[in-house]
Amino acid sequence: MKRSILFTALFAFFICGIASATDNIILVKDPPPPPFPMRMETVLPVSATIDASQLAIYFEPTVGDATITVYDANNNVVYQETVDTDSNSNVYISSSSWSAGSYTVVISYGTTTVRGYFDME
Repeated sequence: MKRSILFTALFAFFICGIASATDNIILVKDPPPPPFPMRMETVLPVSATIDASQLAIYFEPTVGDATITVYDANNNVVYQETVDTDSNSNVYISSSSWSAGSYTVVISYGTTTVRGYFDME
């Protein structure tokens, strides 16, 4: 029994160590203008991760044209692109030239805008 618990703990530690190399970016939908709808969408069709060399954005399901903008801590645009997610549902953006600091990624499609915050070390 103790051996099983130790193995489980070591396995969890190993998995957490691997997962820390790439961080998930929590994306939050901007609130709609008043009047607010009774039910808000809780599952977004877009997710993002960041590691030392790239920002990855995944659209599942696709949303048509989407504009991706990345801002640095001084609100300067460091990246902007409009992509057709119907033909390219995964977008990989090189972040290796970005300075250490805080960044905001804003993704707009249709009438929806989502944003997430991340740090580069």
